[in-house]
Amino acid sequence: MSVGSTVPFVDDLMIIKGDSSIAVGAPVPQGRTKVVVLEFWATIPFLSELQRDYRNVDVTIIGLTSEKDEQKIRDFVQSNNMEYTVAIDTNQTLHSQVFRASGATGIPFAAIAVNNTIVFSGHPMDPNFRKTLENEAAKASSLRADPVALPLITQSYEELMQMRPKELRQILEDRGIRTTGCAEKGDFAKLILETCTKTQYYKQG
Repeated sequence: MSVGSTVPFVDDLMIIKGDSSIAVGAPVPQGRTKVVVLEFWATIPFLSELQRDYRNVDVTIIGLTSEKDEQKIRDFVQSNNMEYTVAIDTNQTLHSQVFRASGATGIPFAAIAVNNTIVFSGHPMDPNFRKTLENEAAKASSLRADPVALPLITQSYEELMQMRPKELRQILEDRGIRTTGCAEKGDFAKLILETCTKTQYYKQG
């Protein structure tokens, strides 16, 4: 399967490690950019590093094997500390339609797909593999939730003083405001009035 080809839809992978709901080739919601690396299998430590590097964006690295012995694969994954998704290609759909279709003759072999379209196929140690992944990962959708706007504080000093110290401290901590020097409840209330009545703060969703 060459660059520009479409990855087939496969929802019968046996996930040994990772998100069990993964379906390779599934439709990507409009407006999102999803990067998937299909690595036909050899244990390559730097793939774990890459998955950690791209944990905040929609990049999924999947190590694929056609080995039938599930327990053998589970033991191998555990002993090799593979920190990316690992799956058995149960019906060999991806091995047939991606690996063999590309003309690959041995492992390791990797394909990078962006929104189900292959943009790289070849050896994962090829410098173009990492270069392509870096370029495409930079375009991938963020997995971080959008920040949530925290409300401006409208209470008076007297109203704030009716609250518990823990509640006052939480108002400040939610906004990332340091409470060093605040010993009494009144100190918290004054700091809130100084910092939280006119300035908009955001909290990661």
